[in-house]
This record gives sequence, C-alpha cells and structure tokens, in this order.
Amino acid sequence: MTASVLLIGFQDQDNLGLRYLLSSVRHGGFRGEILTYTADPGPICEAVARTRPDVVGLSLIFQYMAPEFGRVVAALRAAGCSAHITIGGHYPSFDCVEVLERIPGADSVVRFEGEATLVELLERLASGRDWRDILGIAYRRGAEIAVNPLRPAIDNLDSLPQPERGDIDYRSRDLATASILGSRGCPWNCSFCSIRPFYEAQGGRLRRLRDPRAIADEMRRVHVEQGARIFLFQDDDFLATGARARDWASGLVDRILDMGLADRIAFKISCRSDEVQAPIIERLAAGGLAHVYMGVESGDADGLRHMNKMLKPAQHLAAGDVLRALGLSFDFGFMLLEPYSTLDSTRANIDFLDAFVGDGWSVANFCRTLPYAGTPLKAQLEAEGRLKGTPFEPDYDFLDPRLDRFYDWMLATFRQRNFSNGGLCHILRALIFEAHLRLPGYRGFAALDRAYAHSLAARCNGYALNTLRAAVDYFARTPVERIDINRGYLAELTAHELAEERKLTAQVLAFFVSVRERSGLTQEFAGSFENSWTAGPRDIEAAVPIN
Repeated sequence: MTASVLLIGFQDQDNLGLRYLLSSVRHGGFRGEILTYTADPGPICEAVARTRPDVVGLSLIFQYMAPEFGRVVAALRAAGCSAHITIGGHYPSFDCVEVLERIPGADSVVRFEGEATLVELLERLASGRDWRDILGIAYRRGAEIAVNPLRPAIDNLDSLPQPERGDIDYRSRDLATASILGSRGCPWNCSFCSIRPFYEAQGGRLRRLRDPRAIADEMRRVHVEQGARIFLFQDDDFLATGARARDWASGLVDRILDMGLADRIAFKISCRSDEVQAPIIERLAAGGLAHVYMGVESGDADGLRHMNKMLKPAQHLAAGDVLRALGLSFDFGFMLLEPYSTLDSTRANIDFLDAFVGDGWSVANFCRTLPYAGTPLKAQLEAEGRLKGTPFEPDYDFLDPRLDRFYDWMLATFRQRNFSNGGLCHILRALIFEAHLRLPGYRGFAALDRAYAHSLAARCNGYALNTLRAAVDYFARTPVERIDINRGYLAELTAHELAEERKLTAQVLAFFVSVRERSGLTQEFAGSFENSWTAGPRDIEAAVPIN
C-alpha cells in the first residue's frame, strides 16, 4: 500500500510551508493530508488513530511552543501511535539536537527545506529500506543524536509542484485572501533575523526567484477556480537584490496585466524601507499592489546599527512619503527595545514613531527584540554571557536595569493593544487596509470615511506615544529600587491608557461595522493580519484573540 503522511501545523495565512510539502508528497505518488494543530492533543490523537499514517509531520513554527509540541508527541505515543514522527520548521532546523533530546517520542527532524527530504523518507519507509542516511535529517542513534549532512537547496523553485489548496474555501470570505510565494531567501544579515542563516545553510543563491509567468499563472488559477481576490506574498523581502528584483517584479506586473488580472485582484508585499522607491512601487500598483509591510524595526540610528539593518531613520520616513503619495496603506515591524537599548534610544524611537505615523496613516505597534535560534543576535548575547532563559524560551536582561522594569510595565500596559487579535492595533490595521483597498466589486471607503479612519489611528498612536513618553521620563528620574509598576504613578498611567483604549476600541469597531454594512459586507475583517506580531510567551499570555 502507498505510504501516507499526516502533516500537522497552524493554518494562519494558508501555511504555504505545509502546502508545498503536501503537494510534493502527492506528486511523488504518496498520500497526504493536513490537520490544523491544536494545543489539546485529543483531536490530533483521534485523527492519527483514524487515518493511521506512516508518518506524522509536525510543523513547529514558534520556538517557544516546542514544549507544547512535546506534550502532543508524548500523547500520541501514549495512545499507541507507532508512526514515524518527524518535526520540521525554522527552530528545529537550527536546534535539532535540543528538540530530539527534549522530545523523546520524535523519531527525526527534517531540517531546512523539507520537500525532497520528506518524499525520500516516505519512499524509504514504503520500501522497507533504512532511512537513517537520508540527507537533511537528524535522528536518534542510541543515546546520541546523529545529524546528517544537508541536501542542496532547491535551485529552481518552479520545479516544485504548486502548493496544494484543494481544501481551502476562499469564497467563504468577503475579501478572500490567499498566500503565494514568489521567492525564497533574503541577502540581508539583520542581527535579529534567522531568514538568511536558514536558507544560507544549504548553499546556493541567497534569494531564489520564481518565473514571473509561473507566479501569475498560479494567481490566475487560484482567483478563477477558488475565488481568491487578495494575494499575500510571503516572500521575506519582495524587492531584495536591487535592480534584479525590480526587473523581476516589473516582469510579474507585465504578466498580471497581460492576463487581465490587474483589475480583478489586489496584493500585498513585504520589503525594506530603502527598497520603497517611487518608480517600482508605482509600477507594482499598476498591477494591483494595495499594501506594503516594511521591516522598519527601529527609528534610532544606534538601534539600527545594533540590528545591522544598514539603514538610516530618514530612509524610513522617505518610504512612508512614497506610499502616502501613491495612496497605499502600509504597516511595519518595530522593536522599541533591543538588547543594547538605553532610555535615550527609547525616547528617540518614540519620537520617530510620532514623526512616522503620528498622522495615523498606519498604526504604531511595538515590541522588543527576541534572540531566536539561528540569529546572529543569539550568538552575540551568548558570547557576552547575557543569554538567559531556556533553549525553547531564550531571554536576556537589558544593560540598564531600569529598562527591565520599563519592559514589564510596557507589557502590562500594551499587551492587549499590541499582541491580541482583539486589540486596537489588529483592528486598525484591517480598517486602514480596507480604507485604501481598490478592488472591483468592493465598494471602497468614501474620502471622508478614509480620513476618519486615519484620525482614529492617529488618536490610538497619540495615546500610546504620550503614555510611553511619560513613563520613560518617570523611569529616567526614579532610582531603580523605587520603581513600582503596580501602584502609584505607573499604575495610574496604565489605567489611563487602558481606559482610553477601551473607549477608542468601541468607537473603531462601531465605525468599522457601519462602513462594512454600507458596503454590503459581513462584520468579518480583512484577512492576513491575524497573529502578525513578534512576541514571546509571557508577552502574549494574557492576550484575548477574536479568531
């Protein structure tokens, strides 16, 4: 009988990683299905008992969730599961030994790009041949963990079958959003990011581009056959590699225009702020570009240097001006605090956010830098003796102990706002995106409604930035031993911010619902913004999701 695999993972934004694996498995002649991950092992155990796959593949996206995945694996084994259990994803690719040591029920880790490795694993198991010499896996060998050499990177991404989407009902949403991939990899070496180390490990080009014709064909098929109207490009940096990337992106626009898709779909991209140049953004807008996510990360010159961003704050501001001039919405990643922050750099970041989005064109969201596995930052903190926490939940202290207390206060004050699908940042991002969306059949926002949406975001940003400024001033003038975030001035600041948030959230929701009702839409917000923040477990433990 043909070997089979049950792939288990989160399904936010289609999870193209799992869907490329599934299509490769089926293309190889094997059976496969996808199951949405749940923290409760019960439904997973029931599905495994019902389908009896030869391989159970777990997609571990979030490093801090490794212990929870370990409990699921233990439950599977306790329930009598005898399948080969393998784990893949960014974190296990880097820390495969740690994962296998801490999750004894797992048989292997599929490291880095997994399509060819998983198919070969199924071939070996189906034929009864030994699988332990497969390139790209780590496995338990007695009391030790064996780590095999990696297989080469997939040079031609269009040699992969397109991701399997047969089980997705895009038409069930008003603004149906499908994820798509135009490339893999990134040439930049930001200290906090593991993208370059992930793709660099297997060798080959730092960014591999798909053929624009193949991308446009996929977009047309998913639009015509499944009803997707908005495409979220999951490329780590859509415009990386300079003139080469701009020519490639222009070629994609040519294909979209030739197919007559530009007037029927919209799409979003992610890129660096210095890549937001008027000619290429205007060209992309002609093909349907509606929204840009920028990796801003810091508005402080020293902070950008610490992150190895190779950018200046002025380049962020210039990018915002380009997007405003073209009437495009944008949002951005921003780390108010990083391991080398000072109170002065924190002030500079607050002032930058005010200059960048004080007008409410976008929402001021903020977090701190986390030392993920595989990042240069983790190695640097480890070398400095500053890395703490556990392998699954790495952490650090700031150089100024007052910032540790400031961060604790910031979490208590802004956790719901910043790290929740029910918070103001999430709701306003969706609102502003829809306010600028130009899509056939979608009754867009009137100019006054669009202006009001930005005024709501400006109020949201103003409340938060003023609260942050007041707190930084307090921390600067108060000895660390006298700082108490739970009472007195800081507690009053928190209470005031939360009260304003509650009032503003009610106003935003009422406005959003009224606009959608006038457009004949449901009260469901635009997709692809859910869970789109950077946070560790203690950052989000009190968040209240709405999805």
